[in-house]
Amino acid sequence: MKRVLMGLMGLIFSLAVFSNAMAQTKWDLHLNYPAGNFHSQGAQEFADKVAKATNGELTIVLHPGASLGFKGPELLRAVAEGQLAVAEIPTGMVEGDAPVLALTAQPFISTNAFEQRLLYQLAKPVYAKQLKKFNQMTLYTSIWPFSGIYTQRPIQSEADLKGLKMRVYDGTGLAFGEATGIAARKMPFSEVYPAMKAGLLDSMYTSSPSGVDAKAWEILKYFTPINIVGSVNMINVNQAAWDKLDTKTQEIVLEIAAQMEDDMWNLAGDMDRKSRATLMENKMTITPVNKEFRAQLNAVGERLRAEWATKAGADAQAVLTQYYQITGR
Repeated sequence: MKRVLMGLMGLIFSLAVFSNAMAQTKWDLHLNYPAGNFHSQGAQEFADKVAKATNGELTIVLHPGASLGFKGPELLRAVAEGQLAVAEIPTGMVEGDAPVLALTAQPFISTNAFEQRLLYQLAKPVYAKQLKKFNQMTLYTSIWPFSGIYTQRPIQSEADLKGLKMRVYDGTGLAFGEATGIAARKMPFSEVYPAMKAGLLDSMYTSSPSGVDAKAWEILKYFTPINIVGSVNMINVNQAAWDKLDTKTQEIVLEIAAQMEDDMWNLAGDMDRKSRATLMENKMTITPVNKEFRAQLNAVGERLRAEWATKAGADAQAVLTQYYQITGR
């Protein structure tokens, strides 16, 4: 009898362990940038908080530097198809599949992080509707400091842009290049340095933190903060993976994600200041944009946004109209 009882207790213990193991969930999170980048560090903080708050029931394993092998334009579909449970998706990189998502990646549409967040909040319902078609939802977003251009020579006017061989990362960059005479090439960040060394590129358009990540001062001399766009990143989860979580876990994750979004948007300004200081410490010249050049850039931006809006559809145009009314643009 004693042996039977011990056997039953062992079986119950084994079932309990099995049940607990079955209840645990692991998500692999694709990240585009190096582990030391502030977006990746933010994702690590998010993962750590989720693991702690759920007592390990949900663990998120980070894969920085695009180490899972996916490129930016592929990410929306990779999450939609369940190839990735979670991924960091820059809005401007996936406009080929969902043009309206490039709303927050339009050139010179905002002048600071406050305006950019207003734009995102106005676009949020439209984004959610679009993402539902791609079987996913956004947990939280973050923003990059506004992108400038890195060059080997000073850039002080629109005319100076002509002839540059520039790396860009989205459709906005390609459109800007076509409008200003830049030979723009869209390529992953990991390919920029070899292309520079080979003479295929002589410039790039990206943020100050990315310039630091790339050690841009080793091959380029000038950073001109034209502030073309403050790129927005989404941390998106596959809907089926999300639905497998129990309600309590979902509530915990959403609460942490909401705080994470506030923290990441507030962090962008600090990262810009620190990164610009690092660029200057490494002898890179930061050239302010004069009034005449700014007017030229704004004119290009207005034209490109109008052209994009006609292709993006009524939802995009409605958000733009509302945004312009609020900001007085």
